[in-house]
Amino acid sequence: MKKFGIFACLTALFLFIGAGLGNTSTAYAASDEYDKITLKLSTSGTDLGVDSLAAKKFGELLEEASGGRVKVRVFPNAQLAGGSMPKNISLLAQGGPFEMAVLSATVLGNLDEKFLTVGVPFTFANYAEVNERIDGTGGKWLKEMLDPKGIVYLSGMHNGLKQITNGKREIKTPDDLKGLKIRIPGGEVGIRTFKEFGADPVAMSWSEVFTALQQGTVDGQENSYQTIDSGKVFEVQKYLTQWNYSYDGYFFLINKKDWGKLSEPTQKLIEEKAIEAALWGRKYLEDGELAIKKKFQDSGMTITELSKEELQVFIDKVKPVQEYFIDKFGADACAAWGLEKQ
Repeated sequence: MKKFGIFACLTALFLFIGAGLGNTSTAYAASDEYDKITLKLSTSGTDLGVDSLAAKKFGELLEEASGGRVKVRVFPNAQLAGGSMPKNISLLAQGGPFEMAVLSATVLGNLDEKFLTVGVPFTFANYAEVNERIDGTGGKWLKEMLDPKGIVYLSGMHNGLKQITNGKREIKTPDDLKGLKIRIPGGEVGIRTFKEFGADPVAMSWSEVFTALQQGTVDGQENSYQTIDSGKVFEVQKYLTQWNYSYDGYFFLINKKDWGKLSEPTQKLIEEKAIEAALWGRKYLEDGELAIKKKFQDSGMTITELSKEELQVFIDKVKPVQEYFIDKFGADACAAWGLEKQ
């Protein structure tokens, strides 16, 4: 009787374990439809930049949802492109050492200058306006523009609405910009905008900016709160003017040929999690700006917030620049982002 009792208990135990194992395999059965891969993803920002943080979030979401079959390795600072932002996008387009990237509109401008449409001065007043366009006509336009260039657009978030910093004086009027050397990432939009204000725009790689500001090679720079923070610019700049003068986005992208090699369920999951990570990135940036602003003020930086009337003077000053780019980039590109001649 005792032997029978032990046998019965062992049988029940094995059945229980077997059922548990069966449940485990069932849980992973759904993930069997996903390709078992590790995607390499390149970003241009530092490991503290919102592009890199959102890319890491994307990897976490993807690995969890795929049962560990689809993984992502993030390489910040354009490591796989020798630190070059232009090379980052050219390698993605032609197919190289990485399959995916989270890159800004400024970087995309190296493929086609029309991607700089989003940065035409004073196109957006706030993030609500930007979100509406990314989730609508702007996102659709990006997808259509990138496809023939060998890139699949997945989702979009913010690099940020840009503010201006400098180490010489408070900026409250266009005249306050006259003669200042302002670092820009490059491109005709930034050059024409700051020349219109009477400033001297200087194109420079982001990796060189902190030292250039510290040594006085340039007087100031323009960027989002988050980028100014992650680049520690506030440590070497005394003044910041909040004017939301321009916008730059970050976009989740994948090489078209690499995309075509993936199964349909894997493609669907990647796109779904790219959208989820982009929404996370938007919220992270938008929510974080107030805390960053306080941090700058506590560090001794003077932050100037323009009144509606003061801001309008800047807007009126660069109307010719807006009109120039509407003509240059075309009505379709500009209309996709809500920019039209008045």
